[in-house]
Amino acid sequence: MASKIEKAAITIDKWEVAMSEVVGGVVLLLFPAEGDVVPIILRPAQATKLGQDLQSPKFIPKPTVQ
Repeated sequence: MASKIEKAAITIDKWEVAMSEVVGGVVLLLFPAEGDVVPIILRPAQATKLGQDLQSPKFIPKPTVQ
């Protein structure tokens, strides 16, 4: 059974990305304003998709309150 994943919004001060042959993928390091560094390991295809999404984000309309 999968464990429940906690979702949270964090403020990122800076981020770094590098290809790592040791882990066999792309390592994305997020440096939040508060707390520890968050390492994320991506496969090259995931990193490519993320890069494309960041260059041309999809427009998400703001919900209207009626």
